[in-house]
This record gives sequence, C-alpha cells and structure tokens, in this order.
Amino acid sequence: PEIEIKKEIDIEIEKERELETGQAPSRSYGRYNNVFLSDTELDELKAELPDKWEYYIDRLSTHIASKGTKYRSHAATIYKWAQEDEAKKPPKKGIPDYTFKEGESL
Repeated sequence: PEIEIKKEIDIEIEKERELETGQAPSRSYGRYNNVFLSDTELDELKAELPDKWEYYIDRLSTHIASKGTKYRSHAATIYKWAQEDEAKKPPKKGIPDYTFKEGESL
C-alpha cells in the first residue's frame, strides 16, 4: 500500500509540474512506471538514442524506485546519463584516418 500511495503522489506532482510549465501530459514508463515523459520527449529519445532509449528508461525507473530520488526532468536526466556514458568510453583504436580533400593540408 505504501508503494502505491507513493506512486500516486509522484503522479500528482508530475501533473502539477505539467500545469505549471504548460507541457503536454506525460505518460509513465519504465519497470516501475515512475518515469514520466511526454510523447514528444519519448519520440526525441527514440530518435537520438535508437538502441539505448529503453535501457535508459528502465535504468532511471530502477534508480528512482531504489533511491526515491526526484528529478525535474526525466528526459534531461536520461540525456545526461547517455552523455556521461559516452564520455567514459575508451577512444576507438585503429589506424587514424589521414584522408584529405585536394587543397587541404594536414
């Protein structure tokens, strides 16, 4: 019962934020239905993170459920995590590309 009450409170907080900001209504996503994204935000995530958007939504959902953390924008949090993960990747190894167009120099 406590978890359901908390979910209802989170939904109400999200609805109030939507009214204040004038954003389109959000829908709940993720394993625990606690990640709130508008249709536009979801479409943008799908376009910018085509192979990872579901992973990040579930990651955020699990994080919120386990820690109880509140975020102003779930979409912004997902983008931030994706950028951080990309920055952590080691540089690609291999032969550097030294091609150039005529008239350019190295």
